[in-house]
Amino acid sequence: MRKLIVTDDGVGVVEFALIVPLLILLTVAFLDVARAMNAVVVLGSASEEGAHYAALDPSATIPPGQVVPPAIASAARARTAPLNSSAISVTAEYYDAPSATFRPWPSAGIPASSPAPAGVMVRISVSYPWTAVSAIAGNLLSPSGSNVLTSTSLMEARR
Repeated sequence: MRKLIVTDDGVGVVEFALIVPLLILLTVAFLDVARAMNAVVVLGSASEEGAHYAALDPSATIPPGQVVPPAIASAARARTAPLNSSAISVTAEYYDAPSATFRPWPSAGIPASSPAPAGVMVRISVSYPWTAVSAIAGNLLSPSGSNVLTSTSLMEARR
């Protein structure tokens, strides 16, 4: 019995068994953070693409029952390849110079009265509800529990 207490046989296996779960948890948390960073980059690209389309076609119209011109929304969703494009929400706004605020995209497109000789700024926001696999990354990236990633792009549209 004393010989079993004094020997170090099996200590490495026990230490390995204690450390492996921690290493797996840290690896999953690291991969979660990498997934979130990838989603932010993809959303940035999608909002830029939507803003580019809105700048090229400021007269894009909104059909009844929708809040964003479908052409702008589909241009933004086309750039969300690894993400679930049906979960992406897109908002479109234009800058109204007289009131100095951004206004929702009008159903008939940006009015011609919005600064005629100069360009008008368009703002496209793209949001995605992101979920973490591990609680560590979820709490690190959003302590409040809301994991909606958003990216916004501005571009000047010429009328």
